Amino acid sequence: MSLAARLLTLPANARRTLALGILVLALLLAWFAIVQPVRGLLDSQRQWRQEVRRDIGRDRGLVAAADELRVAREAVTASALRAGLYDAKQGAPADQLQNDLRSALLAAGLEPTNFKPLPGVGADPLRVVRVEFASVMTVDQLRAFFAALDSQPHYVRIERLRLDAATEQRADDNPRLTALFEARGFTAEPGAAAPLRVARAD
Repeated sequence: MSLAARLLTLPANARRTLALGILVLALLLAWFAIVQPVRGLLDSQRQWRQEVRRDIGRDRGLVAAADELRVAREAVTASALRAGLYDAKQGAPADQLQNDLRSALLAAGLEPTNFKPLPGVGADPLRVVRVEFASVMTVDQLRAFFAALDSQPHYVRIERLRLDAATEQRADDNPRLTALFEARGFTAEPGAAAPLRVARAD
C-alpha cells in the first residue's frame, strides 16, 4: 500500500493533525531559510548606513575645523602681530630665538650661555620654537633681562622658570640665583595640512 493510500485510511482528525504538523514544519523551514537571512541582511544594511552617517559627520567636523584653521591662519597673516613672529625665510627660527635671548642677556650684564634647542610644538596656524638655557644672575639682572626681552622686536615668552638660591643669605647682600629657563618663540610657517577625505553616502 502506498503512503497516500495509507494516509487516506487514517481518521479525519488524524489527517488534520498531520496536515497541521506538516504546515508548522514548512513554516519553520521558511523562517530559518528565508526570513532569518533577510533580517540579517537588513540589520547589516542598517548598521552600514549608521556607520556611513557617523563617517560623514566626523568628516564634516574635520572640514569645519580646517576652515577655522584657514581663517585663523589668514588672520595671523594679516595681523600687525605678525611682526612679532619669527620668519623662517630669515633663517632658522630656533637660531633667531637664541640670538634674541643672547642679546637680552648681554643687555642685563650677563655672559652668553649655552642654549639647548627643544623639539618644536605644532599649534596651527603657528609653530612653537622652544629653547632651554641656564644662567647665574642677581634679582636686578633678572629684572633687567625681562625688560630687555620686552624691548625685542619678536614675541618671546618664558614658559618655565626655576630659581635656586643659597639657603643662607645676608640681609645686605644681593644674592646670586641659578635660573633655569624655557623660552618660546613663534613662527607663522606651519607645515602643510593633509588633504581631507569626505565620505559620501549614496
